[in-house]
Amino acid sequence: MISTESATPPATAAVPASSIRRFYLFTLLTRTEFTGGIWILYLKSQGLSLTEIGLSEAAFHLAPVLLELPAGSFADLVGRRWSLAIGSLLIAISTAVMFIADSLPLAMFALFLNGASYSFRSGADQAYLYDSLGDQQGNFAGILGRLFGATYIVGGATLWLGAALSDVSYAWPYGIAIALALAGTWLAAGLTEPPPSARGERHTSVLHHFREVRNLLSSRPHVAAMLVYSGTFWAAGTIAWLYLQAAFSDRGLSNTTVGLIIGGAMVLNALGATFAGQFERRGKFRNQLVVLALLTGIGLMATASGPLAIATTAYLLSNLFSGLLEPLWFAWFNRQVPSGQRATLLSVDSWLFSLTMIPAFPLGGWLAETYGWGVLLFVCGGAKIVLTMAVVLGMRVKRA
Repeated sequence: MISTESATPPATAAVPASSIRRFYLFTLLTRTEFTGGIWILYLKSQGLSLTEIGLSEAAFHLAPVLLELPAGSFADLVGRRWSLAIGSLLIAISTAVMFIADSLPLAMFALFLNGASYSFRSGADQAYLYDSLGDQQGNFAGILGRLFGATYIVGGATLWLGAALSDVSYAWPYGIAIALALAGTWLAAGLTEPPPSARGERHTSVLHHFREVRNLLSSRPHVAAMLVYSGTFWAAGTIAWLYLQAAFSDRGLSNTTVGLIIGGAMVLNALGATFAGQFERRGKFRNQLVVLALLTGIGLMATASGPLAIATTAYLLSNLFSGLLEPLWFAWFNRQVPSGQRATLLSVDSWLFSLTMIPAFPLGGWLAETYGWGVLLFVCGGAKIVLTMAVVLGMRVKRA
């Protein structure tokens, strides 16, 4: 299923270093998590049940299902910087709506807008970075890993800070998040696009572009298979990550402590991501994928353990392995596809992720309310293991 062959990129010329630095700053600002560790708690304080919160999260993922592929084409055909700017502006709007959400329709609308912001940023961000690196594209896994590491550290710190501020007033984390998203919009609009020679031939027809993407996936079934695996694998981890806010809160922990645990997990994500470049040179991607994916699943299953200390340690270790795996995974995807279709193909991964989340997240809320948090976390970790074993079986079938 997994090939080590790479698409040969066209000759590229890097954008000015100042624009790449601006992109890094944009990424850090738009990956802050001032509300990331408290939004479920906030909606619960507004009177919404876990099932209603699950439906609201499903609305978030409905936006990428509807918009992910058109947004990816917009980034490829119109410009990655404008796609990133629109995405950042939508963060600000959605956060403002979330803050006034006191009913299920408003919460669903806020999260739909946030999902739309995700659609415009996903794919466009990695495509912009990859095409901007010029001769440094061979170091993409290491560069992306260090960037992920920085975003996870910033995310973990701001997640804890936002949770601590929410113990004073929820207005603080939500107000800061809106201001940073507006700053991100300004940064994205000022980026320098990679020159046309770095982007490949461009077409003005969206339908023609979609046909190119479809033909590309048809000619590379291993990429199509990995897209399906990726979307479902990361969805299982995201469900656990989101519901852990309420799971830890129900065990008597304060918002600040919950933020400290989840923020600490992001720091371990950062630690793993930082070493992705060195780890990439130590073996084949397929072997790295299987080992790290299984370890993340086992760690997540162990999070269902009764003792809080064991559950917390297992969750933290799972995030360490996940952080190491993520840059390797996306570096592999970027090597498989040509520049002209890169943002759209990366959006397919996000589209499949959201398609999975629409039914899975409300189901997760129902499982937790009906059978308890341990069952939900065990199922999420088990799903990662089952999916990975299916990939292992696919490899063996292919070799035979």
